[in-house]
Amino acid sequence: MQIVNNESIEESAKQDAIDELVNMTARMEKESNCEQQLLAKGFGECVVLIGENSVDVTVNRTELSEVEKAQIEDIVTRKAECDVSQIAITTVSE
Repeated sequence: MQIVNNESIEESAKQDAIDELVNMTARMEKESNCEQQLLAKGFGECVVLIGENSVDVTVNRTELSEVEKAQIEDIVTRKAECDVSQIAITTVSE
């Protein structure tokens, strides 16, 4: 907000800052929606990070079946509005 309220910064720079904030907020909301849906489907602890051209999904499992991978891909493609080719799924164990 300091940039937006700063009178010495050009309006175009202010608008760029606002646009970036809106994009970051939208990305965070999509990440949260993916994580909540994965949790509801029984995947427990997971993290979803959405980048410019990729979506990284980390689930707390030692391995995933093909059906589970397909479930994750289905959820993420819908909630993150991305293509399945952009999704990278990583498993980790405690």
